[in-house]
This record gives sequence, C-alpha cells and structure tokens, in this order.
Amino acid sequence: MTQWQATTAGTWLPGSYAAGVTASLADTKLSWGTDIGNGQSSLTIGNPAANQVVNTYIGGGLPPPVFTVPGSTVTHRNFPITNSPMTGATIRDTLSLTALNPAGPGPGALPPINFDIAFVETPNSGTCAATSPPGNPCNDIFVLKGGFLNQSFSYDSQTYFVNIFPTSGGVLSVLQDTACAAAGQANGCIGFTTPEGQETTLAFGYTVSTEELRVPEPSSFALIGLALLCAGGVGRRLRQS
Repeated sequence: MTQWQATTAGTWLPGSYAAGVTASLADTKLSWGTDIGNGQSSLTIGNPAANQVVNTYIGGGLPPPVFTVPGSTVTHRNFPITNSPMTGATIRDTLSLTALNPAGPGPGALPPINFDIAFVETPNSGTCAATSPPGNPCNDIFVLKGGFLNQSFSYDSQTYFVNIFPTSGGVLSVLQDTACAAAGQANGCIGFTTPEGQETTLAFGYTVSTEELRVPEPSSFALIGLALLCAGGVGRRLRQS
C-alpha cells in the first residue's frame, strides 16, 4: 500500500484531571485557576484537518521530511494563577488509517492507533522535580507514555510501522528521574517541560513506513524530532479484520 487516508484527533481523557478543571471545545481544551491578571492557565489541543493523504516510506532508516504529515499540536498557557485544582491530565491522540492506493477489496479501515502524553502541574514552591530557571517557579512536565515508535499493523500480508515525532515548539529529552517519578513513569522517560509565564506550543507529525525505525538510545528519539515534524502500547500489532 503506497498511500493511506489518515485522520488524527486528540482529546483530554475524562477522569485524568481533577474536579474544578473545566473541559471545553469537545474535550480539546482544559482551563483552571483564578485569573490574577494574565488569564487562566490552559492546555489546548489543535487537531489537523481530517482525511489527510499519507505516502508510505518504502525502506528503513529515518523517513525524509516529505513523508511526514502534520499531526496534533498542544499549547500550554502557563501563567501565574491562584486556587489551582490542576495536578495532571492525559492526552489521548488517536490515528485512524484507511488504505487508499492501490485500491483493494474490503473496507481497508484499520483499528485506531493510540498515543498518550501525561501532563503534570508542579508546585511553584519547594524543590522542583524538573530543572527550572533560577528564581522562576517550577517548570511543568509532559511525558510521552509510550507507543510513539514503531507501532505496527498488518495489511494485505505486509507489515507497516507508524512513528510519531515532535516537529516544532520544544525539544524532547530524557528527563531527570525526579521528573519521571512526578509523572508516574519509570526512570529514563522522554518528555519536555514548560516554564512559568509563557505560552508554549509543541507540534507533532507522523509517518508510515515498511521497515521498523531503529533508535539505539532513548535520547536519539529527541534528535529525530528535530529532523522531522504527537496524542497505546508499544509494538502493538493491529490486524485487518
């Protein structure tokens, strides 16, 4: 299959955030806290147009940028507030693929592929879980929970691999153990942090290829994101019913 029709859509999972946090825009925006001059804090997911065309990258190694399709974005508006109920939340980003070219028998639609990102609202006093600017409140934390590399599925006796990459707005890295622990993740987790007093947007893109992308070290994934353009289980195999 050389082309796919793809739709990616992210939402904030109900039940992953505390009471008092307001969900709006069909669960793509969370707002919280009392405005003290700069508005509420918020997290907003931007989803691309549905039914994008994805060309399959034939081969292994890093797919050229032309094969990367824009995915969802996450914007964190992180300004001082009071009376914050927010402690954390989880994004569920779902990619749906339908075989497009060449045309074949059957519906061609595959089960959706899920990608999760955990967000942690940190206290603005005491010892910071993540490295933060001197004299500034603690950075908040985002962690990729898994499934961003080499989710595989089979179609017409061929195995394909889906990879999700950050493409702008921030640099992924292997986070400190304390930051991973704050997000409930094991040491060596991959993510990024956002400083207080700023609005930060991170964009994601995705590719479909015929061979697995091999990343020797977790930190290499962060570098891949700089060369290319995020929202389940790692290596989950999906089969056409």
